Amino acid sequence: MDSAIPMRKWTKEEVHNWLTTQVNINQIYADKLLEEEVSGEYLEDFQKDDLLDLKIKHGPAVKIISMVENLRSGSQPKSVFPTYINKWTKEQVRQWLKQVNANHKAAELLLEEEVSGDCLFFFKKEDLVNLKIKHGASVNIITLLKNLNNQPEPVLHPASSIKVDQGQPPLKQHLCPPQTVSKTSQPNKWELTGTAVPPKIEEPTQHPSALGDNILPSKILSMPSSLTLLQNTLDDLQQKEFKRFKSCLKDSKVKTYKPIAQSHLEDHKCRTDIADLMIKHYGKEDALNVTLEILGRLQENALASRLRSDMGLQTMTRKDAKKDLWIETNQGNKLKNLLTCGGNNLEYYDRFVVVMNKSSIEQLEYLQFLSKLNLFCVLDFDPNSAVEGVCRSYSKSRVANLHAPANFHGDQDVVIKNLNLYKQTSWVFCNGRHDLDNESGRQLEYKDWFREKRREIEQMVSFICNPEVLPNGRALVIFLLLSPVTNRDPVFDTFLAFYSHVEDIVSICESRTTFEKWKDMIKEKCESDITRQSIFELTLSEVNGTIMALGPHNQLSGRLLPSSDCSIVVLQQKDEDRMTALDILSQNQCEKVYDEHSTEFQAFKIKVEEEFYRGGKVIWWNFYFCEKPKAKPFIRREKYDNLKQTIIKSPDSKSTCTLLNLFHHPGCGATTLAMHVMWDLRRDFRCAVLKDHTLPESVVAVQVKHLMRLGSKKCTPVLLLVDDSKEESTQTLQHCIRQAMDEENTSRTVEDSSNSKVLIMSCVRCHNPEDQYKHCPTNKQYITAKLTQNEQDDFEEKLVELKENHEKPENFYSFMIMKSNFDQKYIADVVGNTLKDFDMRTKKAQLLAFLALLNSYDAESDISMSLCEDFLGLKGLRKTFWEQVLVLDKMEPYSNLLRKVNIEERGGYKGIRILHHDIASACLEELDRNYKIKRSGITLDMLHCDLLFKTSAVKDALMQSIHRMLVERQRKKVGLTYFSPLIEIIHSQEGGQTITDIFVKASSRFVKRASIPQALSRYLYLYEQDFPQALQWAEKAKRVTENSYTADTVGQVHKSNLKHNIEKQKAPPRPDDFETNLKIAQNAIKAFQKAQNLAMNNETEDETDENLTKTPCNTSGYIGEMETTLTVFEMIGKLPFFEVTDPVKKMYMQSFLKGTIPITHVPKEENDIHSKYVEVIEEHSTFLLALKPQVKKVFEFFNGYFTYVKGNNTEKEEALNQRKISQHFTRYVSLVCSLPEEISKERASKPELKLNMDIENHRKFLEESNADTFAGILAKLHLGTLEKIGNTAEEMNKITESYTFLHNNSVQIRKEETNFILASIILHTLYPKSKHVKKLEELSDILMKTLQDIGVQSPFPEPYYLAMLLLWPRSNTEDTDIKTYVNSLRKACRKGLPYLFRRSSTITHFYLGPKKGLQRLVTKPKLDECFAGLQRSDLAQLWRSGNIFKEKEIIDRLYRVNGTVEQSELYAKYGQLKIPVRPAYIGAIRSGYSAENVSFFLGFAIDGPLAYNIRYENEPVSPVNC
Repeated sequence: MDSAIPMRKWTKEEVHNWLTTQVNINQIYADKLLEEEVSGEYLEDFQKDDLLDLKIKHGPAVKIISMVENLRSGSQPKSVFPTYINKWTKEQVRQWLKQVNANHKAAELLLEEEVSGDCLFFFKKEDLVNLKIKHGASVNIITLLKNLNNQPEPVLHPASSIKVDQGQPPLKQHLCPPQTVSKTSQPNKWELTGTAVPPKIEEPTQHPSALGDNILPSKILSMPSSLTLLQNTLDDLQQKEFKRFKSCLKDSKVKTYKPIAQSHLEDHKCRTDIADLMIKHYGKEDALNVTLEILGRLQENALASRLRSDMGLQTMTRKDAKKDLWIETNQGNKLKNLLTCGGNNLEYYDRFVVVMNKSSIEQLEYLQFLSKLNLFCVLDFDPNSAVEGVCRSYSKSRVANLHAPANFHGDQDVVIKNLNLYKQTSWVFCNGRHDLDNESGRQLEYKDWFREKRREIEQMVSFICNPEVLPNGRALVIFLLLSPVTNRDPVFDTFLAFYSHVEDIVSICESRTTFEKWKDMIKEKCESDITRQSIFELTLSEVNGTIMALGPHNQLSGRLLPSSDCSIVVLQQKDEDRMTALDILSQNQCEKVYDEHSTEFQAFKIKVEEEFYRGGKVIWWNFYFCEKPKAKPFIRREKYDNLKQTIIKSPDSKSTCTLLNLFHHPGCGATTLAMHVMWDLRRDFRCAVLKDHTLPESVVAVQVKHLMRLGSKKCTPVLLLVDDSKEESTQTLQHCIRQAMDEENTSRTVEDSSNSKVLIMSCVRCHNPEDQYKHCPTNKQYITAKLTQNEQDDFEEKLVELKENHEKPENFYSFMIMKSNFDQKYIADVVGNTLKDFDMRTKKAQLLAFLALLNSYDAESDISMSLCEDFLGLKGLRKTFWEQVLVLDKMEPYSNLLRKVNIEERGGYKGIRILHHDIASACLEELDRNYKIKRSGITLDMLHCDLLFKTSAVKDALMQSIHRMLVERQRKKVGLTYFSPLIEIIHSQEGGQTITDIFVKASSRFVKRASIPQALSRYLYLYEQDFPQALQWAEKAKRVTENSYTADTVGQVHKSNLKHNIEKQKAPPRPDDFETNLKIAQNAIKAFQKAQNLAMNNETEDETDENLTKTPCNTSGYIGEMETTLTVFEMIGKLPFFEVTDPVKKMYMQSFLKGTIPITHVPKEENDIHSKYVEVIEEHSTFLLALKPQVKKVFEFFNGYFTYVKGNNTEKEEALNQRKISQHFTRYVSLVCSLPEEISKERASKPELKLNMDIENHRKFLEESNADTFAGILAKLHLGTLEKIGNTAEEMNKITESYTFLHNNSVQIRKEETNFILASIILHTLYPKSKHVKKLEELSDILMKTLQDIGVQSPFPEPYYLAMLLLWPRSNTEDTDIKTYVNSLRKACRKGLPYLFRRSSTITHFYLGPKKGLQRLVTKPKLDECFAGLQRSDLAQLWRSGNIFKEKEIIDRLYRVNGTVEQSELYAKYGQLKIPVRPAYIGAIRSGYSAENVSFFLGFAIDGPLAYNIRYENEPVSPVNC
């Protein structure tokens, strides 16, 4: 630009050129003026404020205006300051101000406003005042600048060497005067090599003494002392914050430093005295570190940042003055701090993402550190990596799943699940893969990669950096450059993709040359200098060693597991990677991890103990500490010995997997007890805790099997702890483990078989552990929130020990709650004092209320740390090194009730909980009592908080907790409560509208959960009788998920509406009311029948109601139809012409319901009301006439259900269910079956119909006796266990007599023939001397005729079942048909009785005995008579475990059948005849397809023969229990 042209004639482009070439301001500001079309004419009129309005920083604005004024006046730039300050960068301006002890805030402001030396050159006092720097400080700065004219030029550090990142240690540098550097040197670019040799420099000629010590100013040689830095920092604190600072000094939470006594702090009141006290107490370095942490807790971020930089300057020392160049040293510490944020272990970042380019073979041995990092994924640009590169090397010790970028596209949850993210490393090949012989494995040139693959990489990076996948600040991205980069490099494009999403990026380069190229590429594109985040001076060997030296440390001997024959195996890391669901307890857990004489170990020990006794979950370290010399043992609960002995004896069981339930109150120490026992058994069992409950049970089972066989050809028993899972889920897991053991494809020896055992120890949280214990059919123990006197004494002793090692152990509230024996007054006092002046308007109060509600009703729930930060508005502060204490500090004064937790599931995250369940409950009581804050209000506040319901893996966990809190019902002695405990208490306190409001809002939050509208519907019809609204919500639930449970809810609404109408209406109902009720009943039955169809139609577990016990099928639809039908019968029985109190009218009703007489023929008075009744009945006659046969089918279904299938409920619940059905059947008989005297009267009046009437009479008797079905007759076999045998025998005699009459006098009906045979068999077992008893041969002849008629493809199993009973071979006789009948029986059951094969086992009614004829059929009641003196519960346990077959009384009464095992299938063998038999207990057959001779006892169930007490003939015989 021609300088002769007046400024007013400059174009906007010429202004832009002048700003960039002459003024030398940032290109961004010049572009801004060009964008605003500022020409020379306009620029002449500009004032400083005009530039500030354009968002131009203060420093450049002052310089621009000053130079415009010089141009306008035609003068040269003048200043009262020395000209050399023009060379200062903005960082050096800040540095100089700190050296001369100028105002610290002014230094920070000038840096922020980009005041470099060439800007400061033009500054006046007014410019500083405009920056809101006080007048006094402004005058002082101007004076100090003027005084520089009479002083030597200060030596300032290059900017890149003093800009210390948060969490990064100070760098030790060499000092030199800048003017001694030659023009060929680049003082702001460091020449870095592995040996830290500086580049060549020119020797100075004019000032040879400049390199000597005497030329360096004294101010530079004496950097600010620790005391000065501390005093300056304290001086800048406001008085209120200074008081808080002092308070923190006495708090033991400050890292691991010993607190300062309160009395000492009171003696030192001024800030200078406190600084002196801190230096004396902590030492210089630690005093500054403590100050940094406290500033973080006080959220004084600016002061902390300034102090951190000052600490960096303080450690800059003068080295060889003749080497006149700044170089960066100690990159080992820098690497350590970049990865740990100032710590000593790799636990600051939850995950690491590594991006790497091509490696060489020589580098592989130095990349072991990758195995130490908790890798989320690796983005590998080496297509040969899986063949001979880093991937192959990594896979030797760790598990890596090999993926492509395209695998990360799709639904977030699906991708996470499919790729097994968080659990195993994802190794992503980003540019080809040579071990794949297809198009996707081809390596692309850059231009092709850019066009075809770049978008995939960007989408993958976007997925990885999504805060819902990797929370902000919790993951570190490492670019590991193992080879040089080029301008056209996919790795660089990947960097740009990450750069747009995250800030935590570190570069590790194999050489300085690679780094320089990498840095220049990034600086050119991003205008960012990555030097501070880069490692380039260390060799790969040094990088590897530095990272491997960081904690957590691995045990040198490896993790050890017990094995067979008292041997030990090493648990390899790769094997542990594969078992993602299990937290494995090793035999040498915790040993040789730390130097146990170090202060680090002692600090760690104190921290772990404090966390546990405050309320944290017990970890293995807690038990380890108590085993050390001079340590007192871990408190042993009184149930410890019982639990331990039960576990030790468990391998004696025949089952491959046994279940031990430990029922407990929330927060009473059950998990701690279970883990204590596990710790002490870790040398006898392979122990593991199930840490991921989200995995399918089948996957967990495979991992458990892998643990059992790990490292040995023989099995070792496994002890698996499942903490607070539903009983049903644990039972499913037990079944899957058994199945997995059976499917194993390696042979098992006799010894191996005895060791192939898994014991599941399940901690079941409940409100009534003693009741659950009494009714639990499996092995069990229980523990309650009540200590014995011995336990209380142990806790008192422990408190004495804690006082010796910990400050204020009385603040360990969880421990103190147990020590006080769960004293509610103690808990209420703690909570009341903490919640004093509670203000629900504040965010921290709201968050505490949310946590109190959650932890009261779902004790293991939490709110993630990240979500708490969002809620409290702390997200802007997360990048500081003190992040982990930020939330708890913000929650003061409530933080003493809270604790941090690490959640393993859903990728792992940190969360917040209330210390103890009882504290959470006490918080709710306190808020209600003293602050009028109801549970309902807190619930609605949570449901209205959008932040809690934004989708992410972590927030999904919270949503599930809220959902459980709203709908999860509790188990009672029998059945379940109607609603969750929260809803029940809100209902009792506030009533209906509040509940409705809660569920309505919840339904908008949980739009895919049918259980919310289902619960609201249930509430409306049970408590509000608002049936129209209840129906709407029930239909909504069905629209969300149509299954048997939601269909049943629709039916329940109609059924309740029907009953409600009948109760409020007069008897008999008016015709219009009668018609309305019939329509309601019709809708109810239709809904219940829909529920039945859905239940039978292969309904999966995922479709069922999560609150209900998993049963073979959902029977609620059958019960609903039965109850509705009986209600209709009773309603009809109240009509004037059908009154059941009148025998004649009742007979007409029964005849009408049977369809033998139309309604028009029923005698009745002729009046309008009766006519209207008749019209209504005629209109609904189809519905009414179908009721009796339909309900009869329902009773037949339950006969089969209770007779054939073992239920999943307790014995008491099963008995009550059967009694309920029996009561309904009694109602049915009384309403629709004719009385005997009525039939006799009718028969006397019509002698010509006597035979037909007798036949009908016998059939009615059988129906009334519930003996007209096969299952009903079979059920009579077990009545002797509930009633007197004589009564049952007499009833069976009459039943058999009726069937004998029908057999002799009526047309033979196949159903009646099979019933006749079964009745005769049962009568023989109960009353063998009866005249109606038939011989085996006679019954066999009748059966054979039936079998000839039906063939072998009948869908009815009953004839084939009888064939199994009567035609089973004797000795070595070979009846070739029996095998066919057994196969036909199985097929028929699958078709006709599908519920038998859904999560259920069938009941054995007969066993094979040693006698002949019918006497060889031994019934279970007969076997039970051998143990008449044994309690029913003990006898039931004997049967469940299979141990009853070891008892001599049983052995003497049963016949042991010989058989074989071939291809894992079991057969009974009679000569050459082999009959398929199913083992009664899963796991009774060894896997491995070994052909073996066996023997067993034989039982007969409806779906085929069952084998009990299977004994391999090559095994020694077990001793008999006499």
